[in-house]
Amino acid sequence: MTDSRSKTLQMALILFFSFAIARFFFWQILKSDEYKQKILSQTYKLEKIIPQRGKIFSSDGQILATNQTYYQLSLYKPNFEQDFNQIINQIDEHKTDFSKNNSLTLTKFQLNSNQKWITLPTPFLPQEIENLDIPGVSFSSYNIRFQPDSNYTLDIIGQVNRKGEYFSGYSGLESYYDQQLQGKTGFLRTPKDALNQAILTKKFWQKEAINGRNLYTYLNRQIQYLVYQTLKEGISKYSADSGSVIVIDPQTAGIIAMTSQVASGSATPSAFKNPAIADTFEPGSIFKPLVIAIGLDSKKISPDYTCQKCNQPLTIGQYIISNWDDSLYPDSNLYEIIKNSDNIAMSHIIRQIGTDTFLKYYSRLNLDRKTGIDLQGEGRSPLKKYWPEIDFATASFGQGIALTQIQMVSAFNVLANNGDYTPPKVVNYIDDNGKIINNRNDKLTRVFKKETTDEIKKILQYGVENGVVSQFKPDNLIVCAKSGTAQVAVKGEYTDSSTIASYIGFAPCQNPKFTMIVTINNPKTSPWGSSTAAPIWFELADKLQYLL
Repeated sequence: MTDSRSKTLQMALILFFSFAIARFFFWQILKSDEYKQKILSQTYKLEKIIPQRGKIFSSDGQILATNQTYYQLSLYKPNFEQDFNQIINQIDEHKTDFSKNNSLTLTKFQLNSNQKWITLPTPFLPQEIENLDIPGVSFSSYNIRFQPDSNYTLDIIGQVNRKGEYFSGYSGLESYYDQQLQGKTGFLRTPKDALNQAILTKKFWQKEAINGRNLYTYLNRQIQYLVYQTLKEGISKYSADSGSVIVIDPQTAGIIAMTSQVASGSATPSAFKNPAIADTFEPGSIFKPLVIAIGLDSKKISPDYTCQKCNQPLTIGQYIISNWDDSLYPDSNLYEIIKNSDNIAMSHIIRQIGTDTFLKYYSRLNLDRKTGIDLQGEGRSPLKKYWPEIDFATASFGQGIALTQIQMVSAFNVLANNGDYTPPKVVNYIDDNGKIINNRNDKLTRVFKKETTDEIKKILQYGVENGVVSQFKPDNLIVCAKSGTAQVAVKGEYTDSSTIASYIGFAPCQNPKFTMIVTINNPKTSPWGSSTAAPIWFELADKLQYLL
């Protein structure tokens, strides 16, 4: 071999090894992290660990929403050691009507020789699968959200749907507190061999799932059921289209009970909406005590006010303001104005208050915005920017303004709570795996002075004990309350054929245990709140005094 050939061969070998070393350096050093991840992804399996969704409890610690474990049955023909019908008969012994409910599907599966595997939708409870250890029969677990009292708590708790291993709330607490309830997903990465079996001798990595937080509410299960049943009977008794009831704790504004229902045979309430917090209504005369409180607190009127111009209807432009039965109450004081529910007197009172003062207190009462209640789907009441004289006058008796029921009962509760406004809420506190988290630390907003609410309480008590509703009041209960009836606006005009009847109040007048609003939509036996909503209110109040 000549020197030139030898040198050429040497150069070729040097170049080859240099290239090989460079490639090794590229793969082993420069690209090591990338390919390490690829190798890991091929030899390790990453699995999600699904957390348990948090539970929801009533004020007495009873479960309102929890997770129920169910099992789905699967059949695999190649593993059968018995006749198909024998297997199904054994399953029927543990799960009543299993074959009957799945007869068509099972028949098709049995006759189709090409179909080896099937999963049936019928849910099995844990006790129903305990003795079903049959070759070819297997079970997989899954969770379903379960509400023991869903018939009468659905519009507060809300609904959830199962989507894979997750739950998605539609309304109520389930949706509002979804982030708190759902917890955090965990992960498990385990080494696998070529057959996808775990390699027990190698290390695995695990991040534990964090279960969702538990919610403890102000809801009283016994009262919630009582309110639900009483409203249901009331809607039927007064041939109403629908109705709502809200009961709150006067000091905390915690929701003790809340329900909305429609008449039997009508469309059921939407799972996406709770009418008690979503729908607006014209409150009618139940708004009058708030207007008088504004007048007294702002000193635009005095406690010894008398209506000097109530000997005739009030004319504003082309409109005439009169009372429902055209009665006149000359020289009425505040006690008589509330007892007689005098629209004429209220119109004169709000004139003395003035627009600026009225709107200032209107905002303090949180009537110009949402309450911020911890339920999904709260509605927003429209606020007028322009107040014609007639609109301002009718606002004094609750017409021409629109509020949600949660707004109205929260504002009225200021009278019960000695002048302080507290935002309403359903959840009292949150339990984060043993760590207690106060749900909301809302500061009280001073709306009225205590001497104002003391005076209003006397006026309201007088109206109850001397008015038309006195026949419904239990002898052993001192009540501060007011009835109201509002016409329903249709296409911008009021109709005489439909009304909203309401009754709102608290008891006892001093140190009250509850504040409650009852609203009945379009009662056909009588349009008046004093003869429809009031009897329901007093029936509930008579029982609530012993339960709270």
